[in-house]
Amino acid sequence: MHSGSLHFVLILLHSWRIDYELTYSDDFKTDANLCFEYAAHLRPEYQSTFGKSDVLRIIMPQLTKDTIKLDDEVVFPNDAVTFLSNTYVHKLQAIAQKKQIRKSILDKRDALPRKARQQLSNSICRQLWELIISNNSRVIHSYLPMGSEVNVAPLLQKALDFGLQVVVPKTLKKRQMQNLVLKDLGDMEPGIFNTYHPRNAEEYNGNYDLIIVAGLAFDSRGFRVGYGGGYYDTFLASQTDAFKAGVCYPFQMIDQVPIEEHDIRLDCVLAD
Repeated sequence: MHSGSLHFVLILLHSWRIDYELTYSDDFKTDANLCFEYAAHLRPEYQSTFGKSDVLRIIMPQLTKDTIKLDDEVVFPNDAVTFLSNTYVHKLQAIAQKKQIRKSILDKRDALPRKARQQLSNSICRQLWELIISNNSRVIHSYLPMGSEVNVAPLLQKALDFGLQVVVPKTLKKRQMQNLVLKDLGDMEPGIFNTYHPRNAEEYNGNYDLIIVAGLAFDSRGFRVGYGGGYYDTFLASQTDAFKAGVCYPFQMIDQVPIEEHDIRLDCVLAD
């Protein structure tokens, strides 16, 4: 096995310094990961092979801040990220940027006055209805609004009143979701992660004409920053023929969303 030596200088905030030599094995290096072999002279908490989850936990924070909390406060050298492949660095940077965007936008959205939220939601519902009519959409998939999200409930009720098929998600474990036929917005039951879904509803496995997508940030290209659960990424990727419309408040539009390879471009974003 071919291996070389890399040195992390870990500066512990106890006024002492130690050089830890981590033996890096080429056999573990791929374009999406980096591992280190067992090193007997390391402190016990570092005596293990570093895998993908460890790289995320240890290396990623240096992209957004200087220190992370292990058993001690540890400062990593600025060039530690160079031990990773370019592909993985890009992935970590996108993850870190999305994390910052989520917090910033969520704080702004939660602070939006109720009256302004209602006015903007009503405007977006009108635009969605125009989109449904112009595209002659008969089967619609939509999120069920929670918290400070754009309230699309009036639009869903109007679609039901006009005899359209409305399908909504039920959140399952392991980043899965089930799609249920909506009949009555007043007949709901709680789900996992503080979600809710129709009670005793029929599962829908067909195609969609329109998918209405929530999110925390969007850009003019149609890319979005979701909530980080990955539920919609798989679902949207499987719906190649559906028209995909994102909805948000104006301040949720940003210059450019960090893109990962699994991200799906939406067909339009309605923001006011």
